[in-house]
Amino acid sequence: MTILYKNKTVKEQFCSEYKKKWKYPEQVKIRLVITERFIKAADSLRDIIQYAPFRFERLKGKRKDEWSIRLGNTGYRVTIIPCDNNGDEIVEGDIMAQCKTIKVIEITEVSNHYE
Repeated sequence: MTILYKNKTVKEQFCSEYKKKWKYPEQVKIRLVITERFIKAADSLRDIIQYAPFRFERLKGKRKDEWSIRLGNTGYRVTIIPCDNNGDEIVEGDIMAQCKTIKVIEITEVSNHYE
């Protein structure tokens, strides 16, 4: 899969090339590197959805077009928006039905869900 980033700050939060700057707990750092590798190796969004430890779920309210994956039991999550092959966000239609063909995601945030 291809990973896009909402902005430079988000790239620095998620991309392992910036891990020396990360101020996360050690367990979160490890999970982020594993998650990045998993996403890059995935054939499509379907692989991410089917990987149970991620607990892929749609957000609600103002963030209803975003989805999240959990970084284990750390309390941290990565929020994403599925994109088409041109990098345009897919916010309409049944994402689950399209998941086999979605090969691009945009990372929008890495956050501690409970803060």
